[in-house]
Amino acid sequence: MGRRYRRKNDLVSIVFEMVQVAARLPWWSALLLGALLYLLIAIGLGGYLETQLAAQEGSRLYPMIEARYGRFIRLSAWVGNACFLSGLFFAVRNYFFGANAQRKEKSGVSFIAKILGRSID
Repeated sequence: MGRRYRRKNDLVSIVFEMVQVAARLPWWSALLLGALLYLLIAIGLGGYLETQLAAQEGSRLYPMIEARYGRFIRLSAWVGNACFLSGLFFAVRNYFFGANAQRKEKSGVSFIAKILGRSID
């Protein structure tokens, strides 16, 4: 049997990696990391893509470009919100319990942050 190739979205995997890092940091660093990633991804990348989209407004290919960039803009907002929520969770958790989260807790937080990140928009 051969291995199955599963394509992985690199932007979404940032959420899980952020959870892995924030679980080991002190509370203030986890909060700072979540806020920094929110600013970089949701505000920075989303804003850049919106300016690129606005620059193409007069083009004949604008509907196609809008569909393509619109997906990335929504994805960057979702990932930014999920990173901020997971940073906020680990800031509160690490303040009260210390930075010693278990593997199941990390994967649960990553999953819940992805779900809540979609509903915050």
